[in-house]
Amino acid sequence: MIKARLAFCSENVAEVAGALQPDNLPNMGLETKEDCLIFEFRTEKIGTLLSTADDILMNLKVAEETLETSKDST
Repeated sequence: MIKARLAFCSENVAEVAGALQPDNLPNMGLETKEDCLIFEFRTEKIGTLLSTADDILMNLKVAEETLETSKDST
């Protein structure tokens, strides 16, 4: 079993966590600590781990960009 942890810190932690929560799978965990999101996930194959990390990072980027765009338009 391969395990990984990603930390993402932002002023928008609650909003980003809410946007990403539906994407969580049984082998994933999402936790908030202060201004950071902590993702933990595990898999059997390194390729799956890399794909999962890439998906999480892309979803984080989209969530942050969406929040910034919505703040700019108000």
